[in-house]
Amino acid sequence: MIKETEVAFTSSLDVNEVTILKVLGSGGFGTVHEGIYRNQRIALKRLHTNTKNKKAAMQSFQAECRNEVLSLDHPNIIKTLAVSSAFTLEDEPCLLMEFVSTRTLQHVIDDTNEKMDFARKLRVNSEISNALVYIHNSGIVHLDLKPANVLIADDGSCKIGDFGCCQFVDDQPNTPTRSYLTGTFAYRAPELLRGESPTFQADVYSFAICMWQIWTREVPYKLQNHQVVIFRVVACSLRPQIPTGNEIDNRYKELMTSAWAGKPTDRPTMGDIKETFANWRI
Repeated sequence: MIKETEVAFTSSLDVNEVTILKVLGSGGFGTVHEGIYRNQRIALKRLHTNTKNKKAAMQSFQAECRNEVLSLDHPNIIKTLAVSSAFTLEDEPCLLMEFVSTRTLQHVIDDTNEKMDFARKLRVNSEISNALVYIHNSGIVHLDLKPANVLIADDGSCKIGDFGCCQFVDDQPNTPTRSYLTGTFAYRAPELLRGESPTFQADVYSFAICMWQIWTREVPYKLQNHQVVIFRVVACSLRPQIPTGNEIDNRYKELMTSAWAGKPTDRPTMGDIKETFANWRI
């Protein structure tokens, strides 16, 4: 019988004990597989070594292997269990992670059969904000928050993953962000699009775009030219269209719009947002 993940973290991974079952997803820098390790169901992220941008892929992998990331331990964050610098004959570095599910928040948003009443929206937002507060308190800026990077467990809880774009606020604070490692354009804060150094408030902006998507269940800036959107977000304060009238809860709208303010200092902190959700009554 395969158990839920209980493997203790180890800095080395015995690849001979890994059985790969199937592909769960693939991106520019790596592929995630479902597998079995020491009789535990796990997820295995393998770095692409044949990618055109090998430097970026390796930087992404190294970011996820930082001690600060490996030591993250929170119910709303995917836990890394082991690291290997090489995997089988292909020599592909990999991360062994807890298996959560095959379903992301993006899948839930896109599934018209999935009910998302206010209570569920509040739970999802609250759990993501709880995780981000913990991440920020650990000195980490995620920089790639989006529904596709939030897994939904069988009990409905949320778990943030994919720290490949993350940066650390104490590391060279005046260094501009690595543009090719700063996530999906629609969720990027204006200051990142300008090439400024990342701060915790960049994640707050991304969270606001997620709030909009959780409420509307639509794609931000759908069918619009990426370069035009980037220019207008920076120069014209473009944001996704806000539902009108009774189509959106006023408290939700006010929090969302404050969180995507153009100036980072005008946005609430994730701690403020977490506290706001905790004080709401359905």
